[in-house]
Amino acid sequence: MAIMKFSADEIREKVKDHSLTVAVVGLGWMGLPTACLFGEAGANVIGVDLNPEVVEKVNRGESYLAEPGVPQILKRLLSEKRLRATNNIQEAASQSDATILLVPTLIDKQRSADYSAVESSCRDLGKGIQNGCLIIFESTCGPGVTERVVKSTLEKYSGLKAGADFGLAYSPVRAMGGRALGDIQRYPKIVGAIDEKSLGAADALLSTIIKGGIVKVQDIKTAEASKLFETIYRDVNIALANEFAMFCEKAEIDYDEVREAANTLKEYCHLHIAGVGVGGHCLPVYPYLLASETDRLEARLKLVLNAREINDGMPGHTARLVANGLRASGRSVKGSKVVVLGISYRANVKETRFSPSIELITLLKRRGARLVVFDPKFSTTEIVDMGYATEPTLKASIEKANCVVITVPHDEFRRIDPRELAASVSKSAVIVDCAHILNPMLVEKAGLMYRGIGRGSWTR
Repeated sequence: MAIMKFSADEIREKVKDHSLTVAVVGLGWMGLPTACLFGEAGANVIGVDLNPEVVEKVNRGESYLAEPGVPQILKRLLSEKRLRATNNIQEAASQSDATILLVPTLIDKQRSADYSAVESSCRDLGKGIQNGCLIIFESTCGPGVTERVVKSTLEKYSGLKAGADFGLAYSPVRAMGGRALGDIQRYPKIVGAIDEKSLGAADALLSTIIKGGIVKVQDIKTAEASKLFETIYRDVNIALANEFAMFCEKAEIDYDEVREAANTLKEYCHLHIAGVGVGGHCLPVYPYLLASETDRLEARLKLVLNAREINDGMPGHTARLVANGLRASGRSVKGSKVVVLGISYRANVKETRFSPSIELITLLKRRGARLVVFDPKFSTTEIVDMGYATEPTLKASIEKANCVVITVPHDEFRRIDPRELAASVSKSAVIVDCAHILNPMLVEKAGLMYRGIGRGSWTR
């Protein structure tokens, strides 16, 4: 069925009456929820992933992701025989009216963009796509990559022409792991396309799962840039907060108090919370995807890359806070029992990609600390398999600790009582609160030493 021949209303209707098939290539943190949403909207869905274990689990109705809501939808769609998974991209493309391409975009060891997964997927996709189909690329990329890599590869291996024989659009995902289903539907969906016909078809198809509206932009490069800019905006603002926080430590000023006071000018000031670093797949990677385009365009991104340097350096800064606190208590890092609470990259999410906590653990190990790691989002077995010593409970983990580092504000950690901490850790232990969840006065009243990122008036 040639989706590009249908009107917008016809596309929406064919989704609703189960007569349109959508392939979703890449069943990762955003791909699997996207596949579920299209299935919920009424489409027949073919999920594609090169990992055979992922394909097997999806076909058994098992979500391998800790993503709320996905397991229930997955089981329902499988029972209705409206979703199946495969590792054959070419076959899935040949049986689909539209394909959503959502594969990893990475950086290499030199921090240059790596689009090899995109190019490889497009080779197989090109061998299978049919005349009149629609391709929507959703992976984050530098401006120009959709046309330079996706379009050219699809055309080469299909023998078809984008715009004439098949539709091509770009529409970035705007969602976070742990709340993907809601985010995908809630936020406005940005779409750029190779021509007006592709734009209209993409608008119609995506509107069947998007409640926040469609934002149509003038071309693909504009859509590509919008995703990078909105993400890098956060990274730069976090770097500003971290730089201010490090200044406050030297100046004996409490950054948290400054931030709260400054942000009362709500219309103009929105200072972020300082922390141990920036994790997840997005913020540590996307600035380099944009920077990879600078040589081609003879442009410079000094502020963007300086922000990355600041945020990348925060685990090292936290390690120095640990050393400072232990030294003030008459100990050294070497030989001290240091407990790191939290290995997820952000609160209440079971995800460790680019987690700054892992870098912090590595740094403290190098300095000879006796490390124990605890995170309530992971089982003891999972943490041990990562190579870390752990205990089954928070209380057991902090027993006789010389230093406790709280890296992420999981709800479980927010309930920590300084008096209970003091009853378990060693005498005069150091608490390094990178998550800004403990009251310094209560910590010190309990007989413990307090350190925190940006808490200069408490770091003497």
